[in-house]
Amino acid sequence: MAENADMEQLLTAFRKFAVHGDTKATGKDLTGKNWAKLCKDCKIIDGKNITGTDVDIVFSKVKQKTSRVINYEEFQKALEELAPKRFKGQSKEESRYSQH
Repeated sequence: MAENADMEQLLTAFRKFAVHGDTKATGKDLTGKNWAKLCKDCKIIDGKNITGTDVDIVFSKVKQKTSRVINYEEFQKALEELAPKRFKGQSKEESRYSQH
């Protein structure tokens, strides 16, 4: 059951950052700028294992070729791309609970 609560919190965070600074935003897409802000504010960027450049590269990798935003599904893929780098030497399960 905890996993569902975690996923709800993840979706809530995605939506909050998706509308950050844009009164016309729908909350369904995340810009590169807001993706970087999310990564910085949530301490995904640690300056050692993950830098701002890493975050930008992953954003470009997961988004649609002609798009300037990512949706929630692409957002999840982006986090999966960064997790092994951020939590080096930990299994997926260990890295998942390191932030709790």
